[in-house]
Amino acid sequence: MVNTSTALKFYKNQEIQEAMAAAAKHREIAIKFSDKGFGKRPDAISYPAEIISLAKEGATSFHSSEELWQNPLNIKTGMSQKEVEKLRIGWDLIIDIDAPVWDISRAIAWLIIKAFNDFGISSTSVKFSGNKGFHIGIPFEAFPTEYKGQKTAQLFPQAPRSIAKYLIEYIAEQYIEVQDNEILIGKGCEKHFKVSFEKLTEITGKNREELTKRMYSEWGKGEVEVKEKKIKESIICPYCEKINQYEEGVDMISCSSCKKHIRVERSNVTQASSNVQEEAKVQFNALAILEVDTILISSRHLFRMPYSLHEKSGLVSLPFNPEKILDFKRKFAHPEIVKASRHVFLDRTKAKGEATDLLEKAMRASEQTERKRDQGKQTFEEIADAIPETLFPPSIKRILEGLEDGRKRALFILINFLQYVGWSYDKIEQRLKEWNQKNAEPLRETVLVGQLRYRKQNKEKILPPNFDNDYYQSIGITPTDEEKRYKNPVKYSVMMAKRKGGKKEA
Repeated sequence: MVNTSTALKFYKNQEIQEAMAAAAKHREIAIKFSDKGFGKRPDAISYPAEIISLAKEGATSFHSSEELWQNPLNIKTGMSQKEVEKLRIGWDLIIDIDAPVWDISRAIAWLIIKAFNDFGISSTSVKFSGNKGFHIGIPFEAFPTEYKGQKTAQLFPQAPRSIAKYLIEYIAEQYIEVQDNEILIGKGCEKHFKVSFEKLTEITGKNREELTKRMYSEWGKGEVEVKEKKIKESIICPYCEKINQYEEGVDMISCSSCKKHIRVERSNVTQASSNVQEEAKVQFNALAILEVDTILISSRHLFRMPYSLHEKSGLVSLPFNPEKILDFKRKFAHPEIVKASRHVFLDRTKAKGEATDLLEKAMRASEQTERKRDQGKQTFEEIADAIPETLFPPSIKRILEGLEDGRKRALFILINFLQYVGWSYDKIEQRLKEWNQKNAEPLRETVLVGQLRYRKQNKEKILPPNFDNDYYQSIGITPTDEEKRYKNPVKYSVMMAKRKGGKKEA
């Protein structure tokens, strides 16, 4: 734990002050005053001496925005997206890796660094988060100035979200192998680690099915995850003679070549391909055990600054050589031995537009996923009267009782769900604050309110994940078979409301 005297002694180091002031340039800063919470936002740090001055006032930790601003003090809550983009001059990519097992956090961080190397990126930097994980960073200068005619500075938060998800899937494919009774981390590398499913289950409470996912090669779509694979059949298009594949039980398809509609009749089905079950490739589902904040970030998202103390662990968020990631030990970050490192977190002098390929591939993958989601998206009528909590699915009710872990993922589910079932933003905010207090460790209110206000500001409305999505298992919630019949939490509540009639609640 960090007390005022410890903070004063540590932040008194002038080299630490200078390093923190340099890291604060163009960033919004939030200062935590021990158990009294955060100070005013926005705030900024311009001079090294401000660090010790704030420590004398009781500051214990410092947090900064991933976004870079012309003048952070001009930021105002409730600004329009256009106003925000006018102030934002860039953003840094911060991959925040946190797992319940220290060795797994370290191994996954190592693989992320390897992935950056694979993409020819040399400006990678890393720091210990201060508690259980690592922050891996790429400076904004490593990215191109534009993507598809849009300024890269405006691609926040969608670009870092897309890159984080792409990288997790990339390392699962390239460097992690599911074996009989264990997972091999570092496939094909000189160094590698093995962890048994038994140990992972003991630590995380998740079974083998939850810790893995089955990937199939879909017709013309590459590899995709499918929970239950249906048998493929083939049909010859009578117009252009193209062979098309489809899932059994379909009456009509559209030809993949000429786009004309084909009625499925047994006479033109190729028997040779009927009842063929494609072999699945089993992959490790890293997101089942990892907390990757980057995937859920919104505007004004904060991360712990380099050299900031961590209130719980009492350790320093310490930058170090990325090549030494597998040798790093938490004891290296004890405030009594920490000195300013020559390894700068997010060193802009090393960045040369080298992350262009990574950005383009991650954005294309995200756009392709979005198109698939749109094609299969369920549609719901606009709900005139808010559906009351009594008609919520059991899984949503259990989330609202409070959680031990997975609060940020739960927040994502709850905001999406409550928006779709007709609750007003004011009512959602009130209910989420009540829920937050029931969590074993409440989220910072700025995170909760920031996510919701970002949605309101951008009029963004997204369906919550379907019941068969790993999101639920990852936060300790197992949807019932009855819920799965309805596929999505919104559909469940809509159907319950139609059957029983809902009273207006929000």
